[in-house]
Amino acid sequence: MPFWVVRLKNFLATLLKNKLAATGVVFLLFFVFIALAAPILTPYTPSRDVVSGRFDAPAWISSINGPTGYSQNLAFSALSANQSGTGLNVQRSAQTATSVDLTILSAPQGGIIQVAETLSYPYLGPPKWMGGEAKFTVSGISGKSFVVSGYIERVGEYKFPVWLPTIVNRSDTYSPHPSIDSTVIAFNQQLGLNSNFDAATYIFAPRKANYNYVLQFTLPPGFTGEIQVIQFSLILYGNTWGLFGTDSQGYDITTQLVYGARLSLIIGLVATAISIALGLVIGLMAGYLGKIVDEVLMRFTDMLLVIPTLPLLIVLVATIGPSLLYIILFLGFFGWMGFARVIRAQVLTLRERPFIEAAKAAGAGTGYITVRHVFPNIVSLTYVSLALSVPGAIVGEAALSFLGLGDPNTTTWGQMLGRANNAGINTANLAWWWIVPPGLAIAILSLSFVLLGYALDEMFNPKLRKRR
Repeated sequence: MPFWVVRLKNFLATLLKNKLAATGVVFLLFFVFIALAAPILTPYTPSRDVVSGRFDAPAWISSINGPTGYSQNLAFSALSANQSGTGLNVQRSAQTATSVDLTILSAPQGGIIQVAETLSYPYLGPPKWMGGEAKFTVSGISGKSFVVSGYIERVGEYKFPVWLPTIVNRSDTYSPHPSIDSTVIAFNQQLGLNSNFDAATYIFAPRKANYNYVLQFTLPPGFTGEIQVIQFSLILYGNTWGLFGTDSQGYDITTQLVYGARLSLIIGLVATAISIALGLVIGLMAGYLGKIVDEVLMRFTDMLLVIPTLPLLIVLVATIGPSLLYIILFLGFFGWMGFARVIRAQVLTLRERPFIEAAKAAGAGTGYITVRHVFPNIVSLTYVSLALSVPGAIVGEAALSFLGLGDPNTTTWGQMLGRANNAGINTANLAWWWIVPPGLAIAILSLSFVLLGYALDEMFNPKLRKRR
């Protein structure tokens, strides 16, 4: 087994013996897992796929508050075509879940053809939205007109018209007007409803019942022709959805949370890597070279230290543009100063050590001494600072996004909080599920790095370990 593998194995074994480190690793591995497995964990796109109604609560809330008043998404299914009429000869072909071809070979006395889907409504709350399609084409008709109509039937009780009787007398494509959509005022008015009541609540009473969604063709005597029902479906959006509900656009918050883990980890790690690298180089140069180099670098560091970081980032992002790349670079380039001063102080003590003087006497150059003698003695500080600086970068991006300066084309936890803020959501509103999950995710991920930082600090500093 290679030497570096053995050392890594021993390091991890020692690290995980620390309870703080073990807790931090568990949290961190959880977020890494959901970030990598995002496409497997959810089939939706964070801010593109509307999955349900606006501001839907998590589905599990009905287990706490009881089932009354709550519902989930449903769709009518089991498409069938039925006919009635003496001598009516209809050939059905190419049937799918939402379409069917009907060829009327003969209708000597006329008749009725019904294309229907069924639904058993299992909830004690009405849906928040209903919408559907009822599109068909007509060809090869015998010159006789027929009547099409559509309705939703609460079995054994009422029929609610969703397509008023319409005369069809030529080959064309037809669909209902107004469209079957409970947000359309004209559609609700068709059912005799005023602006304070919608079709979804009216048709699907808050109780369990069976429903049929029917498209009906009333044929005259002697009619022949072909009717192709190309889209026939009806879906209901409930008022609860998934693990964490939906936002103001009907997007899945769980999907946003999972994909947001990717970018939040990338932002934290990349921005911290940049700041650590800059702080390490500047601290090494200032501490080891000393004199004018030390003076110039430290005065430059002091100048940046006294500038308020967040207001500066706000000005830069607002001026250059809300790009995720720029945010990462800005967080990295303005986060190295404190680490550089710590490295400089450590190097100042190391360069006076006897082994450094011995290396100089042996003819070793500055670069060789820095890489082979100085850096190995400060690498522990690098590990600790890396772990402790990641939360700052994650929170920094979240702060910018919350203020509306994040990249609008990306989904991060900060963006989620920013969009919730823009929508006027707070914990006093019913949409608490939009702000609590990303807030907790930021806190827990930051905590995992802080715990790792404390654990590494104890590992590399025996005196500190004994004190604790």
